[in-house]
Amino acid sequence: MKLLQFLLVLLTTTTLTAQLTPFEALEGMGRGINLGNTLEPPQESAWNNGPAQEAYFDAYVAAGFTNVRVPVRWDEHTMNTPPYTIDADWMDRVEEVVDWGLDRGLYITLNGHHEDWLKQNYTTENKARYDSIWRQIVVRFQDKPDKLLYEIINEPFGLTVAQVDDLNARILGIIREQEPTRIVIFGGNQYSNAEELFRAEIPDDDYIMGYYHSYDPWNFAGLSQGTWGTPADYAGMANKFQAAKDWSDQYGIPVHISEYGAKVNADFNSRMRWYGEYLGLADLHGFATSTWDDGGDFRVLNRSDQTWPEVKDVLIHYYQDSPNEIVVTSTQDDQGNPVVMLDWNNRLTDNDSIVVERAEGVNGTFAEVGRLAPSAMSFLDTDVYSNGVFTYRLYTHDATGRLTHGYPQRLTLSSDVQSPYNNTPQAIPGKIEVEDYDNGGQDVAYNDNDSANQGGGYRLSEGVDIGGGPDDGYVLGYVSAGEWIEYTVDVETAGNYRVDARIASDDAASAFTLNFPADATVNFVTPVTAGWNDYQEISAEGPVMLEAGQQVMRLNITGGAAFNIDWIIFTLESNATGEEQDNQLIVSPNPADDQVRVAFPASLQSATGTVQLYGASRGKIAEYKVAGNTATINVSDLPSGTYLLRLTDGSKNFVRRILIH
Repeated sequence: MKLLQFLLVLLTTTTLTAQLTPFEALEGMGRGINLGNTLEPPQESAWNNGPAQEAYFDAYVAAGFTNVRVPVRWDEHTMNTPPYTIDADWMDRVEEVVDWGLDRGLYITLNGHHEDWLKQNYTTENKARYDSIWRQIVVRFQDKPDKLLYEIINEPFGLTVAQVDDLNARILGIIREQEPTRIVIFGGNQYSNAEELFRAEIPDDDYIMGYYHSYDPWNFAGLSQGTWGTPADYAGMANKFQAAKDWSDQYGIPVHISEYGAKVNADFNSRMRWYGEYLGLADLHGFATSTWDDGGDFRVLNRSDQTWPEVKDVLIHYYQDSPNEIVVTSTQDDQGNPVVMLDWNNRLTDNDSIVVERAEGVNGTFAEVGRLAPSAMSFLDTDVYSNGVFTYRLYTHDATGRLTHGYPQRLTLSSDVQSPYNNTPQAIPGKIEVEDYDNGGQDVAYNDNDSANQGGGYRLSEGVDIGGGPDDGYVLGYVSAGEWIEYTVDVETAGNYRVDARIASDDAASAFTLNFPADATVNFVTPVTAGWNDYQEISAEGPVMLEAGQQVMRLNITGGAAFNIDWIIFTLESNATGEEQDNQLIVSPNPADDQVRVAFPASLQSATGTVQLYGASRGKIAEYKVAGNTATINVSDLPSGTYLLRLTDGSKNFVRRILIH
């Protein structure tokens, strides 16, 4: 019996004192934030923030963060001569802040930050001083919960790889004298990028993590220059994450991205895309993250009142299957009123309804403007006005009930009205000179990633990059993915058209599309020519079927490499469109409010195809399987406006325009 009691006590003691493994800690850390520019200035409050407040940690928990990195400068609070004693008041203050987090169940990372005296002068004396600092940290914090982690040093710029390897080994050894199972986080030299982590010597220890920092690309994230979101941008970020995942898998070391961020004055839409993709990849690869929040240029929490900007819900609720490829554009209805179109890629298949929220003005509060079907991929907002600023975001819940957000996107509606250049639509068939795009300005007739006309050759007051071209004409240049230009065209005859273009490129193969209503799309692949002035004619991948009449054509830049476009030519190949007359497809009521009843042509007594619904100038938004010669379609979730209804049955298409109130 005594032996059994002893074994039970031993088992209970072992269970209660079991140390978190690094991978268990990584999973628990999840998504976090830095208490930056607070305890690491020369003195607390010396920079842009006041003293740390306990209320910050309440805000972190309420928001959903699960780890907080606490950067600390020790130099200014430590004696310069042996025994290098840390000021008692400072040690008490650091412990107080750390305890605020631990008491709330947060994972806390404590480090040595801005220790430039050591990084710039790695002498025997300075090494002894830093050793002493860590011995005192261990003595003070050794009895804290497992959720306290140590990070050896932040961004040791100035130290060589060998010196950082020495530093990591020495400080880890000091920690292990008293704390054999405390999780310790190590990194590489310089600015602790992923590449530096990969070069660092990996300590022989079972309770370690690796860390790296990322503000890539620096021109965008760190300097707020340009935009982010080209295919090359996405590929670059994905490649870095994959390299870190490969390193982690190879050596069995979990990865903590303990700093990442983009400045608040960077392009808003690009910044939201950047954060979204970052968190999606971190979710995909199982990395813990701590976004950099310095209360200033990289501000996340508004510390004065503990409120959060739009990015918070991306940092907490964006996952690898969140809605992405979110695009917000504007057009006009048939009365000339502005309309905002929101399109996205829906990556969930077992979610509940998708909620669309909108905020008016730069600092507006989000409010629901639409609740859509789980499979929805677009939304049309007619309750908007010229000269307004509108920010949209999406959220849904997956099969487990997890809240899943997309990233916000913002649009400023110009007071300009879109109209054909020179008040004359471009004729099809015929040649369209690309410089003769519609009037209306940014976000109305075109979307250019910067406000300057980099070509400087034509229409100089607008942001489309038009420069000089062959035959004393003009060309569109300096293109980048995501840009678009619209042209009002007048198609003389419905039918199939061959489409050709003249382009030049000294960069790399790229691509663009021409998009029309009713999902008609022309795809071009642009080759590399002999130079920027060597123009070649290229043909689209296939003909396109166009409906007759006036409509808007959008030229979308889809490839990541730059090229120049001179003109586009449409040639009618056949006027046999396969379309039956509108009056053969009966829709009632029209206009409609909640439901639409569709009666198919008499020639189709048992149609077995699909009915597709298209929004004005923005492609297909819904598709319905049908059987028999009638169908009832629920349109109650759709915003008011004009739509195109198409029945597809075999090789025949039947089209009808409907109005939804």
